Amino acid sequence: MLQIATTLRAWSAEGRRVAVATLVAVDGSAPRGVGAALAVDDTGRVAGSVSGGCVEADLVAECEQVLAGGPARRRRYGVGDWLEPGLMCGGTVEVLISDVAALDDAAWHQVERAAAGLDATLSLDALGRGCADDPVVTLSVRRPRHLVVVGAVEFGVALGALAARTGFAVTVLDHRATFATKERFPDATAVVVGPPGAWIAERGWAPDDAICVLGHDLGHDTPAILAALRAGAGYVGAMGSRATHERRVEALRELGATTAEIARLRSPIGLDLGGSTPEHTAVAILAEVLAVQHGATGLPLSRTGGPLHR
Repeated sequence: MLQIATTLRAWSAEGRRVAVATLVAVDGSAPRGVGAALAVDDTGRVAGSVSGGCVEADLVAECEQVLAGGPARRRRYGVGDWLEPGLMCGGTVEVLISDVAALDDAAWHQVERAAAGLDATLSLDALGRGCADDPVVTLSVRRPRHLVVVGAVEFGVALGALAARTGFAVTVLDHRATFATKERFPDATAVVVGPPGAWIAERGWAPDDAICVLGHDLGHDTPAILAALRAGAGYVGAMGSRATHERRVEALRELGATTAEIARLRSPIGLDLGGSTPEHTAVAILAEVLAVQHGATGLPLSRTGGPLHR
């Protein structure tokens, strides 16, 4: 439910009644994890999902029954046959379908926090109400992952747009006001003009944040890289050729970077996908960011073993 909090808040502000199907348990392989949700409002709009599309149509009908005055209910989906909806991947999921109106003020406050990009936690009982004791499920979200683009170049335009679509809060940094504009980066949460190294060093970063240096100005890029390596971000990458990387390494050493710090720098940036356009390069960079954050290999799934969904 908290994963679609922005939609819930918007529909509520319009005065719509809304039912939500929230994934509360997963056994085995399933496309989505606990907390995934699908919402239906009283005009028939649908947002979100709880699977890869296997059971959504059935859940829309369940939500419509709740909106028509029916009680909250739980549905369990396993491997279906041709007569009933089910999962193709072999797992089993349990879904709670409830009316958003069941949430009291304290519970709705958590929805508001999630919609505002803040940490939020919500425990639900079997009727979809907020509760403190013996919940059916406890849902949690944290503030969005941040992706910082250093260098307002065309590669940054493509990366910022793609990262925003995948849930990152994107900040663009550049010392040149001509290039660092909201018009060029409409999907960015913030566009900052100024020395990027100082801006990065003044803030705290989390292991699931990423800082991508895409500029070609050694004087500004090197302090930004060093600040990023020391600031706690889980991913720090820099664009450039292997020769550029070697020059950056020497410049980093001159600024006092240690061997261990330099070893954390991912440069040349991105996975080897073969493309060279800004859009293709953005895919390669974001793919590496996600692989690092999830502790994945970046290999083709056909060459790996074990379950697909962790």
